[in-house]
Parts: sequence; structure tokens; C-alpha cells
Amino acid sequence: MGRPKEHGDQARDALLSAAAAVLHDEGPGAVSVRRVADDAGTSTRAVYSLFGDKSGLLTALAQEAAETMRRHHEAVPERDDPLDELPDLALAYRAAALERPHVYGIYLGEGVDLDHDAQALYYRSFDRVLRTLRRAAASGRLGDHEPVDVGRHLWALVHGLASLELKGFLGDPGRARRLWLEAIAATVRGYAP
Repeated sequence: MGRPKEHGDQARDALLSAAAAVLHDEGPGAVSVRRVADDAGTSTRAVYSLFGDKSGLLTALAQEAAETMRRHHEAVPERDDPLDELPDLALAYRAAALERPHVYGIYLGEGVDLDHDAQALYYRSFDRVLRTLRRAAASGRLGDHEPVDVGRHLWALVHGLASLELKGFLGDPGRARRLWLEAIAATVRGYAP
């Protein structure tokens, strides 16, 4: 019979929440095993047991952020007109950033070295957008623009919007949502042949 599990889901969640708060307030350099353990009200042993080390803790946060993004993107249903999906996909990105604002910065790998599996998870939400853009290109809706390039343009746009909104620069939530939709609509119009 194996040794009983000393640190469970409650300790894991507390450590991730503490690490997310430090990360958000002070950046990845301020995250330390001792500080996170103290803030979570547990021991450094719990961090080592659950995550291996500081790098493992940050990778777990990054994976949570990527999983949140994936979940929101993959929940967007396909529509007959693929361009009609783009506002919904942009709002999915927004919803994921707003759901986990403390780890949004690490979503793009800030301060974390991602292995192959973690990178694959990161690209799942982008792949969802690319499927839509490939359908749009196949129907002639993107002119001579490459779907991957359009995807990168849109990713840069939504990343900028999310960063601005999380810092409070887009106003109240209703105004921010309107600005997101206007920016996406204007950008998509620019790709029309």
C-alpha cells in the first residue's frame, strides 16, 4: 500500500491562487516557493510535492490560463458564415482573460519555459480560430490573405484589447465589450476582397 497523499487539491488550489496573486501584483520574478507557500498558509514541502519547484508552479499557472482560453474558444459554435464566428471568438478570448485576470500575463508564456505538451495546449485556442479562418478563405472571404497571417493579426488585436481592458483603459464592461466588437468588425472588413 502506497503512502497516503499528503497534499491534495485544496493545497494545490491555494498555492496556485497565491502564486497567481504574486504574479499579477509583482511579476514572475517575485514568485518564490517560500513566498507562495507562506501566502497559501502551507509549507514549501507542499510546493515541491505538488509542482516540483518554482518552474513547475509557474508552468501549472500557464497551463491553467491556456486551458481557460481553450475552453472558451472551443465552446464557440460553428456558423454557416465563418466570418460571423469571429466576434464570438474574440469575445471568448475576452471572457477567458476576464475569468483569470491574475494569470492572463502568463498565458503567453511570460517567465515560463513551456514543453511540447504545454505549447500544444496553448495553440488549441489559436487552432480553433484558424479553422474558422480557413473556412473563410476557402469561401473567398479573405481575399488573398493567408489564414495564419490573419490569425496572428487578430491575436495581436485581442491581446492588446485584453491587456488594455485588464488595466482599466477601456472603461466599464459594456463600453469595453462594444470596443472589442467594433475593433473586430473593422479589422474583418479590411480583409474583404
